[in-house]
Amino acid sequence: MFPELSVGSHFLNDFLVKSGAAILCGGLIGIERELKKKPAGFRTNILICLGSTYFMMVSILVGASGMGKTGDPGRIAAQVVTGIGFIGAGTIIQSRGHIAGLTTAALIWVVASVGLFIGAGYMIPAAVGTLLIFLTLTVLGMGERKILSRCRTFDCLVVFADDGGKTRKQITRLLASYEKSLENLQFKTTNGSITLTLQYCDSHAEHRKLLSDLWMIEGVQEVRPLR
Repeated sequence: MFPELSVGSHFLNDFLVKSGAAILCGGLIGIERELKKKPAGFRTNILICLGSTYFMMVSILVGASGMGKTGDPGRIAAQVVTGIGFIGAGTIIQSRGHIAGLTTAALIWVVASVGLFIGAGYMIPAAVGTLLIFLTLTVLGMGERKILSRCRTFDCLVVFADDGGKTRKQITRLLASYEKSLENLQFKTTNGSITLTLQYCDSHAEHRKLLSDLWMIEGVQEVRPLR
């Protein structure tokens, strides 16, 4: 028989406070992810933080209750770290030679650590950790994109009218202004229209502007990124 755990008002208050802290910390980080339309968004980060908080609380309760032997809260915490790693691994995808989801996987892992802090009763480190995570995602994220980010190139299909070369000349002039190589451009004529597949950078706003500039050319019928 398991010894009965006395769940009094003190435990209930502690449970509610820690649950609220987990929701706030996970939600704050989740809002940033939700705004960027990432896989692990608002609710996901709240659930991750809540789950790791509850696991830590359970491990502490088991250790305090005895249950016939001394419990070690660190064992369940270690299993949380392992388990959350599998969830994070599931967010990493590989497509067209590009790996995506590493930041989301790392975020899931670190949000779980915030939950463990909360579950163990260390509210101040949890709050500071949440702030640091949020600043890393926002402030450092902007700096990384502007200074350190490499260009990620994707194919883009451009369809324009066959008007005797007028539109084609404007497109090649625009590409030259973006310092695009014109040597390997391949134009195909289909049903009275000409199609061109070119590469563009999706990492920097000034490079993505190429797509809107292409739309501004008279005679262009379609600009469709192939992702």
